[in-house]
Amino acid sequence: MARKNMGKVKRYRRSFYSGGQQLRRILTGVLALAVLFAAGWLIGPAVIDFGTSTWYSMKQGGESSGTSSGTSQPASESQAAPEPTPEPQPTAAPAVEPGQGSWAFVSISGLSSAEQAAATAQNLASQGVGYAVVPCKDSQGYVYYQSSVATAQSSVSATTFDAAAVQALKDAGITPIASICAFRDPLAPYVDRSMAVRYQDTDYFWLDAAADAGGKPWLNPYSDGAANYITALIDEVRAMGFEQVWLTGVQFPTTAGRDKANYGDTAGVSMGQRLTQVLSGWQAGGDCWVEYPLSEVLAGSDSQLLGASCAELGVKNLAIRVDDALSEEQQPLLDAAVTELKAGGVVNIALVQGDSLTLL
Repeated sequence: MARKNMGKVKRYRRSFYSGGQQLRRILTGVLALAVLFAAGWLIGPAVIDFGTSTWYSMKQGGESSGTSSGTSQPASESQAAPEPTPEPQPTAAPAVEPGQGSWAFVSISGLSSAEQAAATAQNLASQGVGYAVVPCKDSQGYVYYQSSVATAQSSVSATTFDAAAVQALKDAGITPIASICAFRDPLAPYVDRSMAVRYQDTDYFWLDAAADAGGKPWLNPYSDGAANYITALIDEVRAMGFEQVWLTGVQFPTTAGRDKANYGDTAGVSMGQRLTQVLSGWQAGGDCWVEYPLSEVLAGSDSQLLGASCAELGVKNLAIRVDDALSEEQQPLLDAAVTELKAGGVVNIALVQGDSLTLL
């Protein structure tokens, strides 16, 4: 029987790869993936940066082009740098205009420890406060810090502020101002009787009211000892870091019973001339604000407590204390007084109502 031709059958030596070849192909594939991963790791950031730079360039309309590092910023961010706040100068307006909320009259209770002072300073800064007035000596004669001035030793209050408070305020960007009451002081006369206003020609203290009505003695503005005591306190707080001084009580005693007050040998120097002398020395040492009540400012040269107008006294920075809202009659009088005072050389004038201070 004839055989059918089935065609030529091809025979292969191996129908499948051997085990060794399979291992080599796997290793080769792994190596190739590793090479690709490494390459992507190296060039990937550059590609992303290039894309980011190109995107910013398109977004800014070609105004800012990508650099080799691909970190270009929008023009508004790279050019708008905040300017530093200038330091206050003795004859210039305060660096931060003392408008609503930019000044604060600080309580001692918030500064009694370094921790409290830091917290108080940060709280004030968060409210936009630029200047903080700290009581250092009040009208009762109490001194609210650990003074080394001999006359002040018996007047240091049981509650004082921590010395670190000054730096804490500065660290928060706040200008610390030391408040000192000058001649209205019922404590210092008992330390040195020669500094006090006397009753007529006696060695007794003159009192601003009857003794049984709570009358208090005053320091004598004509006394060099009294003036030097205040000077020593001012020098001390400035050395502590206070950048400005807020002065009150730079005046003669109240008018009640003034006819019986004895200031000793005045050498022919008037009340106004004497206050001008002491203020000149205090202001020469640094920035000072001098506070007077509205009634004395409006009285001008006829002031019974000053003996001269604030301009004649040489006041550079004047704070006018107003206890109540200005009446319709007072406002035009105040406006006229401010104009006259500035023409007379007063540089800064502020209105103080409660704890708010506003430049006029």
